[in-house]
Amino acid sequence: MFRNNEPNAMKTKVCGLCEIEESTLYRIQIEKGKMWLFVCKTCCEKSKNLENYKYGGTWKGKRH
Repeated sequence: MFRNNEPNAMKTKVCGLCEIEESTLYRIQIEKGKMWLFVCKTCCEKSKNLENYKYGGTWKGKRH
């Protein structure tokens, strides 16, 4: 999701669990064999104790 068309604007995405818009999201899987989700830091931390939790990387909306 792009909120601003300026060249140096931060890109954002919506958390797949709580739907809060963030410029840094974490790719996780919380159900075995299911889709990967991009989630905010809070939802990532809450999900770490789930049995099938897997971390798959960090997405940052910072432009180079």
